[in-house]
Amino acid sequence: MTGLVQEFRLALRRLRGSPGFTLVAVLTLALGIGANSAIFSVVDAVLLRPLPMAESERLVRLYSSDGSPGDSPSSGPDFVDFRERSRSFSGMTAVRSGEQSLASDGAAPERLRGTTSTADFFDVLGSRVALGRGFRPEDEQPGQERVVVLGHSLWKRRFNADPGVLGRSLWLGGERHTVVGVASEGFNFPLETQLWVPFVWDESLTGASTRATHSLRVYARLKPGVTLEAARADVAEVAQALAVAYPDSNGGYRATLVPLREALLGNVRPALLFLLGAVGLVLLIACANLANLLLARAVSRRGELSVRMALGASRGRILRQLLVESGVLAAMGAGLGVLLAGWLLDVLVSLSPRDIPGLAQVAIDARVVAFTGGLGLVTALLFGLLPALQASRESPAVSLREVGAKGGTRGGARARHLLIVGETALAVVLLVCGGLLLKGFHRLSDVDPGFRPDGVLSFELDLPESAYGWASTQNQRFYDELLERLRALPGVQAAGAALGVPLDGRYMVTGMWDAARPEPGPGQSWGVQVGVITPGYAEALGLRLVSGRWLTSADGAGEGQRAVLISEEAARRYWPGESPLGRTVEMGISFGLGRFGGQVVGVVGDTRNDGLEKASFPQVYVPFSQALYGKMTVVVRTKDAPLTLMSQVREEVRALDAGLPLGSVRTLEDLMGEALSRPRFYMLVTTGFALLALLLAAVGLSGVIAHAVSHRTREFGIRMALGARGVELMKLVLGQYLRLTLVGLGVGLGLALVVSRLMEGLVYGVAPWDPVTYGAVAVLLLGVALLASYVPARRATRVDPIIALRQE
Repeated sequence: MTGLVQEFRLALRRLRGSPGFTLVAVLTLALGIGANSAIFSVVDAVLLRPLPMAESERLVRLYSSDGSPGDSPSSGPDFVDFRERSRSFSGMTAVRSGEQSLASDGAAPERLRGTTSTADFFDVLGSRVALGRGFRPEDEQPGQERVVVLGHSLWKRRFNADPGVLGRSLWLGGERHTVVGVASEGFNFPLETQLWVPFVWDESLTGASTRATHSLRVYARLKPGVTLEAARADVAEVAQALAVAYPDSNGGYRATLVPLREALLGNVRPALLFLLGAVGLVLLIACANLANLLLARAVSRRGELSVRMALGASRGRILRQLLVESGVLAAMGAGLGVLLAGWLLDVLVSLSPRDIPGLAQVAIDARVVAFTGGLGLVTALLFGLLPALQASRESPAVSLREVGAKGGTRGGARARHLLIVGETALAVVLLVCGGLLLKGFHRLSDVDPGFRPDGVLSFELDLPESAYGWASTQNQRFYDELLERLRALPGVQAAGAALGVPLDGRYMVTGMWDAARPEPGPGQSWGVQVGVITPGYAEALGLRLVSGRWLTSADGAGEGQRAVLISEEAARRYWPGESPLGRTVEMGISFGLGRFGGQVVGVVGDTRNDGLEKASFPQVYVPFSQALYGKMTVVVRTKDAPLTLMSQVREEVRALDAGLPLGSVRTLEDLMGEALSRPRFYMLVTTGFALLALLLAAVGLSGVIAHAVSHRTREFGIRMALGARGVELMKLVLGQYLRLTLVGLGVGLGLALVVSRLMEGLVYGVAPWDPVTYGAVAVLLLGVALLASYVPARRATRVDPIIALRQE
């Protein structure tokens, strides 16, 4: 131990004696380690830490789908049947999430994300409340007092963490609720939920007419000892029985189970693992740079090390001394890397999408510090072992004889050349990946969403059922009057309302058929996404009218003509080569006002409802008068900046209902930005790492050339004395190292062809072997390599042959 302490002190002394080398080495390591620690902290919070639920590995999501796009929710009656008939679960709960209006004494009303659930929600998920109680079975019975459980963050923000909040009355959607509990800190499931209320379990949710209304997300807890495969077979059997019993609503539907973490993360897991691998390549490049620096440093210390070995120092002692120096550098780099990781983490979180679960818990904690410490040890071995072995293997006699005559051994030169090739190849892989993501992001940004997002303001309103009724004409009167007021505002070009806008996922999926043809059998109707819209919505959104006309206020559900619009994709798929105008369609869904349907009066352009990267699905738009929803999204197209209209919009809403808050206030350009947030995040992070890798590789190449030039002074002096010109010496140096760069480029492009195939789910519209990207990377790399090589290579042309020969 005493010897090790002594070696540690000697290492510190030597590093203090070479401040330039030490600074470059520590900064290089800090960049590599800090970037890895920052990405690891994200991966740890999102992928590795257990969910804030007891035995979360037993939790699953139940999907019920007929193959149509969307979230594959279930209906109320189906949920009851799955819960009663399946044998694999200790509990099953259903939820429906969305924005709700909250009002309480002494505070302004606000819109926030709430979840309505079955009474066993907290029990099934295994989450205990921090204060009060969760739900009881009687809470979901009709006629019972309505109750609410507050989220921990809402409790602290709006109620100042007052324990006396229990028993207080709140108004949600205009209905009085009593606070019975506060959820545990960190629990906000489903994502960003701030309060929970129980369903009222009545005919509106479980009646036979609602079996075709798929609006519930279902989660379940596996019984101890039940495997996922057995449970999947169980729910598949139940789904098959329901399809036989209820062919009109359940024909063609299949059920499956997905582990809860997998259901929450979707394609986030492979993307984060890809980023972790990318930043790992940056660290390898940093280690290669450090190994090259240490090899060059070992050359300058050959005399010292040879003398020590000649005086009796063992090879093991020399090896230990050099590894201790590497360890000290790694420790210093890891320490600075932790500080750098904190800054990088703030940048990552600011760039990251809001819908990645677990990001709220990202922090530099003990786990990240431990990871950084372990990474420091690994890097010390990665960059320190090769130079240490190379130096300790040399013969003292040979080393003493060669000191002053040569710049190093052939073995050392080969090692440096291999490291240059290796780090160049790794940089090429990262550059290709970043280039593919960059090109894919621009392709995705250029996708036509089917509407014009510029100049459009959107916001949500939720008319309380207690004041307006359910599917009542009061809802229609409110929205008709509000839209008239909004259209009269200065600068407003159009205004309308809809159940949801494109890209926000709020639509219904059902079957549709041509009423002039025989009604299809179970599971044989045409799948369509259903939008509920008011007159003026299509114009405000900027939809494109392909043929026919827009919906008008005359297209009512009463005595007026029942009319619908359909999308181009629906027309192409279901009436190929024919005009759908004038056809009458029916749909397998109703809202208490008769089955949806009507005469096709117009064909409009397709919109991307499920994300910009997914192709448009057939769509149909029915008039608001066929549904009369209380919760709608209002869109206003204006000639001015949309958000400047907000104060006037709020005044018009208050004029009709002073207690009605606005929710999800945003422009449609913001909505487009949210749709691009994940690909933008992956692209920015990867290209950032790729540019860092390119910088490190360029610095490494420049350093190796500078070292080679400084140790070939005598050779260059002789060449110049014999008549060589400066430009010839520069070509000699550049040619040797650019050949190494070309080898690294070739190896890297080959590796990139393999690695890029793992990115198919992350890159939109770009082939993994895209020649433009590979060509651009080759040109960029060669250009940077030439610039990095020029300055040190030029030093060879300035050698004074007389001085060089005299020094030798």
